[in-house]
Amino acid sequence: MNKSDLIAKMTERLNGDRTTAVAAVNGVLEEIEGSVARGERVSLSGFGTFDRRERAPRLGRNPRTGEAIRVGASVIPVFRAGTGFKTMLTQADGVAMSPGSAAAEGGVAKAADERSQATTSGSPVGTVVVATDAAADGRKKAGKKAAKKARDQAAEKGSKSARKAAKKKARKKAAKSLH
Repeated sequence: MNKSDLIAKMTERLNGDRTTAVAAVNGVLEEIEGSVARGERVSLSGFGTFDRRERAPRLGRNPRTGEAIRVGASVIPVFRAGTGFKTMLTQADGVAMSPGSAAAEGGVAKAADERSQATTSGSPVGTVVVATDAAADGRKKAGKKAAKKARDQAAEKGSKSARKAAKKKARKKAAKSLH
């Protein structure tokens, strides 16, 4: 979806009043942009938070020549999704939620309720979702354990290069355990 599509959807919601839809979409975007540019955090409950991050100057490399170059300080926009938005993206009953679903409208509590109903109703789809979640949790724990073990071994060796190598090895193990 692009800005034109968003305006078209808003026009439908406003009973064909395109002028109001354009003003509403542009107004919201301008206010968010202006606030973040002034250094303010814009927090939309259930949707997410817009913020800015300042990057320090650093030394970079020209990818073509390999030459070291100085990259100046910069400011970038950041968006962190809120719980309600994340809930809409998750799957309930093995099917992606639509904007009109109870879980999407009611947030986390309703999504959890829908998921529990799916698993207790005996539907095979709900059972698969729970099993998949449990398997993913197990892989995460295994990856974390492997990373901790590698860090502990590196700490025993004491050298900086050994610690770096152990971290790299731990990341590879964690990545393999997730697949």
